[in-house]
Amino acid sequence: MDANVKRVCVVGAGPSGLTATKSLIHEGLQVDCYEKSPHIGGHWVIDNPTGCSSAYRSLHTNTTKRMSRFSDFEMPAEWPEFPSFGRVREWLESYVDKFAFRENIRLSTEVMRAVPQAKGGWTLTLKSPDGVTYEKDYDALVVASGSYWDPKMPEWPGSFDGEILHSQDYRDPQTPLQTNGKRVIVVGIGNTGCELACELSGAQAASVELSARSGSWIVPKTVDGVPIANSTPLTHPTDPVPDELVQLPEEHRDAALMTKAIAAFKGRYAGRMKQLEAQGLPSAPDHPFLKRPTISQNLLECLEKGAMVAKPQIIRLDSDGIIYEGGERAEADIILCATGYHLSYPFLDQDVADTSDDDLDLFCGIVPSDRDDLFFIGVSRPFGAFWPIAEAQAQFAGAFLSGRYQLPSKDERERRASPMLNRVAITPGLYGLALREELERGAIRHNS
Repeated sequence: MDANVKRVCVVGAGPSGLTATKSLIHEGLQVDCYEKSPHIGGHWVIDNPTGCSSAYRSLHTNTTKRMSRFSDFEMPAEWPEFPSFGRVREWLESYVDKFAFRENIRLSTEVMRAVPQAKGGWTLTLKSPDGVTYEKDYDALVVASGSYWDPKMPEWPGSFDGEILHSQDYRDPQTPLQTNGKRVIVVGIGNTGCELACELSGAQAASVELSARSGSWIVPKTVDGVPIANSTPLTHPTDPVPDELVQLPEEHRDAALMTKAIAAFKGRYAGRMKQLEAQGLPSAPDHPFLKRPTISQNLLECLEKGAMVAKPQIIRLDSDGIIYEGGERAEADIILCATGYHLSYPFLDQDVADTSDDDLDLFCGIVPSDRDDLFFIGVSRPFGAFWPIAEAQAQFAGAFLSGRYQLPSKDERERRASPMLNRVAITPGLYGLALREELERGAIRHNS
C-alpha cells in the first residue's frame, strides 16, 4: 500500500457505514470498517447480539424502493415496494458482495475509544472478537454508527406496578412481554409508535391506548394502492432540481420549495388530520414539515373502529395505572415507550462531539467546523430515506480525503454549520444539489 494513501477508519457496518466504506474505497483510500456485531446491517438485524437493534418482526421500510436506493445499487424490481427488515438485510449483504469490500469489514470488533492526535489523525482503542484490546492509528475517522440505538426514556413521577419498556426491546405481541389480555399504553406517535399500536390493537391485548405529547402530521404509505411518495418531488439526492430552484441562492431554495409543498400537503391531508384529531389526537403543527411527518397506513382505521383509543400525554405513574394530562386515570399493565433515541457516540469525548442536546452542528451536515479529519455519516432528518443521504455524505468525505476537494476556512465552516436533527426536515434533492455545488467550489479552491 502506498504510504501516501490515507488510512481511514469507518465506525459501524449498518447502511451508512457500508456505503461510506464502499465510497471511500472507490476514492482509492485504505479503509477499515469496524462493527461490534458479528453481522452487517445494524438496525436491520433483528435480535442483533449487540442489543442495539430496534427491528421488530413486522418492520418494513416506510420509504419506497426508489427513495431508498443507493445511486448505483437498486433493490430488485420484483420486491415489494416497502421491503421487510429481512429483505433490507439481504440487499445490504448483496451490496457488499457486488462491490467486493467484505474483506474491509472487521466484524465483532468494537471501537472502544477514538482519541485525536496532536498533529491530526486518530488513535483508536479496539476490542477484538476474542476480547483483546489494542490500538491502531488512522489519518481520518468516519463515524457511521447510527442514531437509533441509545433509547430515550420518559421520566414520570410516581411508581408503576406493571412493565415499562422501550420500543427497542419490542419484537412482537409475545416478545419480550406477553400482551394477550393486557392493558397496553403506547407512548409516542412517530412511525414506530403508530405501527406498534396498530399491531397490538389487532392482536389479543385487552386494550390499547396511544398517548401523544404533541401533534404530528400523519399520512398513509399508499393511497388507492399507490405510494404517496410517487407524487412527491426531490426525494432522492440524485433527483434533478428544477432550474427555477437551481438559480436561487442556496439559502432561499428550501423556503421557495416549502411554500408550494406546504400548500399541496395541506390540501391533500388536512381533511385526514381533522379526522384523526376528531379521534382524540393532538392538533398537528401548522407547518407540516416542522418535524418529519409520521407514516401510518392503518392508524385512522384502528381509531375509528375502536381498536385503540387516543389519549393525551402521561403526567404521572400511579401504582396499577397512570394519570393523563387533564386528570384522567387509566389502569394499565404495560407501558411501551416509542419515544426516540439519544444521539450518542460513547467512543468520542464530549469536547470532540458534543451531543448533549442530541444533535451536532456540522458543515454540510458532515464535518465539524474545527476538524478536517472527522466526518459524521448518516446524521440527518430527511423528508425521505436516510441511506441515499448517507451515500452523498460519504462521497463528499471521500472527495476531500482523496484530495479532489478542499474545505473552506474554519471561519466559513463555522458560519455555515447548522444542526442536522433539530431542524425542519431536509429535502434530499436540494441537499444533494447543495453538496454537488460545494464540491465544485472546493475543486476550484483546490486547483487555485
